[in-house]
Amino acid sequence: MKNKGVFCAFSALLGVLAVFQSFALPIFLLGLLLLFLQKRKKYHRKELALVLLIFFLFLIRAEIEEMNVQTNLSGKEKTFELSLNELGTIDGDKLTLTAEERHFHEKLVMKYRIKSEEEHTALKKYLTPGLICRMQGTLERPQSSTNENSFNYKTYLERKHIYWLLEPEKFNLENCQRTKGLLSGLKGIRAKGISYLEEHFPEEAVPLSAALLFGTSELMDEDMLDSFRELGIVHLIAISGLHITILVTMIYFLLLRLGVTREKGILLLFICLPIYGILAGASPSVNRSVLMTMLLLFCSWRKDRQRLLDVISLTFLLYVFVLPNSIYDVGFQLSFLATYAILLSAPIILTRYTHPVSLGLAVSYISMICTAPVLLYFFFEFSFISLLVNLLYIPLFNLVLLPYVFFGFLFDLLFPGLAGHLLMPLNSVIIFMNHLTEKIASLPWNTLVLGRPEPPFLLLYIWGFLMLFVLWEAGHKGKWRTLLFLLPFLLFASQYAYNHFSLEGEITFLDVGQGDCIFIKLPFGRGIYLIDTGGNIPFEQEPWQIRKSRYDTGKDTVVPFLKSKGVTVIDKLIITHGDQDHAGGAPAVLKEVKVKELVLPDVRERNDLVNRMIQLAKKQQIPLKFVHDGERWKSGDYLFQIISPEADSTSEGNDGSIVLFAEIGGLKWLFTGDLEEEGEARLMRKYPALKADVLKAGHHGSHSSTSEAFVAQLSPHIAVISVGKHNRYGHPSEEVIERLSERKIKILRTDLSGAITYTFEKELGTFSVHHP
Repeated sequence: MKNKGVFCAFSALLGVLAVFQSFALPIFLLGLLLLFLQKRKKYHRKELALVLLIFFLFLIRAEIEEMNVQTNLSGKEKTFELSLNELGTIDGDKLTLTAEERHFHEKLVMKYRIKSEEEHTALKKYLTPGLICRMQGTLERPQSSTNENSFNYKTYLERKHIYWLLEPEKFNLENCQRTKGLLSGLKGIRAKGISYLEEHFPEEAVPLSAALLFGTSELMDEDMLDSFRELGIVHLIAISGLHITILVTMIYFLLLRLGVTREKGILLLFICLPIYGILAGASPSVNRSVLMTMLLLFCSWRKDRQRLLDVISLTFLLYVFVLPNSIYDVGFQLSFLATYAILLSAPIILTRYTHPVSLGLAVSYISMICTAPVLLYFFFEFSFISLLVNLLYIPLFNLVLLPYVFFGFLFDLLFPGLAGHLLMPLNSVIIFMNHLTEKIASLPWNTLVLGRPEPPFLLLYIWGFLMLFVLWEAGHKGKWRTLLFLLPFLLFASQYAYNHFSLEGEITFLDVGQGDCIFIKLPFGRGIYLIDTGGNIPFEQEPWQIRKSRYDTGKDTVVPFLKSKGVTVIDKLIITHGDQDHAGGAPAVLKEVKVKELVLPDVRERNDLVNRMIQLAKKQQIPLKFVHDGERWKSGDYLFQIISPEADSTSEGNDGSIVLFAEIGGLKWLFTGDLEEEGEARLMRKYPALKADVLKAGHHGSHSSTSEAFVAQLSPHIAVISVGKHNRYGHPSEEVIERLSERKIKILRTDLSGAITYTFEKELGTFSVHHP
């Protein structure tokens, strides 16, 4: 195709997007593409017809994919026969795996809570791909996202044609029988390989070795994974094109040394690559790398000097035709985008940068800026020091760790028990690397948090980066070249300015389950406040029940939301009181986001959680402020006043909550924490003229809060109840709901509506909800 494949791949992408997204924009871009190919590239009619044919071929393929988005199950089924073809994940007392229901030929995600330590041991030992199990259970729909910019689990599964979650009553291995098959057999070998590493490799070397050999990061520590992500080097522990190339090269030269002919060596690698793809987990990046390497081997076997761009384009076409929804996979996007960017810029890079360091920097720079919009969209941040970090880590991983792990594993298989001393240096290198990674990741300003870019900014990034390549290819020198390479950072700065100095403000009641968390952002960067952080209530567990990846409201919900808004600094973190469902997420927020001031209630008694927060704040040199009624502050035209607790209050628990009155966006707001009837009565006595347009109902709508007299005095138009779905406390109380409804007060609930947002400019604003 002589480098024409890239335009065919782009046409195919437009065809898929014309079905999955809007129709108008892909058609418009297709018209521009055809015009460009005719005028600038001098394409003939047959070549233009091919590009157009590919567009309609992939449009039809996407239409067929859309028609198949349906389930064969009603949701009322209770008995299931499951084919377990995937390696499940056992984390503490939680088992998660994907299985196929044999009668309905539909994939399900099974989530099972392990009942005992004996069952935990048995499942870990005997649960492998290739089992067919009969069991009783109930089906439920996957949960959609309930907060803005949060991960949509339901959509993620639907794109994999999974529409139900199965919760079994019991997982009895006696009701399972083992079957034989090539695919399940290979996945069983993968499971045994990972277990072999856990048994024979040094403890610190196991997680990284499993990632490099079998493509699984499930054994890696969550904090270490976060450090890799923050530094922009997480791609090094995912099996990629370079990874496959190094392995294939090592094996190819080993075969030649053993006397295998070139043609037979290529044929053997061609046959073995798909097998390794399955052993490595068959992720999008693995599949792309394997498919592309197979195409290159085929061309090499035929002595066809096919261009790399055409090979990657053919890989894209084949992959997307088989799995059209793969275009939404972040790994797929990053993998193809980085590869295309490097290949397209290769003629410029290789002619202008000959020194290994400058060449490495140029490649790293191209990869960073081209993948930055994708990283910002999905993760809201990217590492700009990855330019330098990759110079160190890429050689370390690809020239030291990968060969060391591969040959160490092979040697230990061939000579059991003799590789122990050989692996000890590997262990030391990995310990040192992990320590270094954590140190670099802890450096301030190592990542740039800009939030999720709006569609206009995505288009601006695409246009800006295209202009960068055009001008770079033109060969500008001196200061113009420096300004040219600063262009992406000017685009990033424009998004930062838009986020921080917007005309719009917002108040969002996040859905944090059974808890409170309220985000306040004032226009023109005049202030960002967070009232409470939510928090999951911990339960006492035995050692075998403790999960490695435990959900933390602060880390997993609040911090990602803040980052999605481009927030890296909070002016005031206001913790109304020390209950776990209000303050449990605070430690994660204090660690991940810069807090200018931690505001706590001025009460005599403080529980252990509040004391830990105080110690953490002092350690991080965060100013502490203990507030009581009468304290107030203004930011522009916006007023905030503390009206509870009383000075030096002896109140403990709910009635010791900070109650905040605010005038924002043309409305009067009352944020009550967990205030109950006694505290409400005290407020009415002290502030007999107190009114509010919006009431944050106290204590999640409990019957002990939001009393008749309190509601009558405030006369709110809207009541917001922050409450968890199907919570065990029965919140909100029917009595409170009836009381509010009788007064024609509009009720907004996070359990029914998801996050609740008030967006405003000056004195005008509107409410919106993020429906689950």
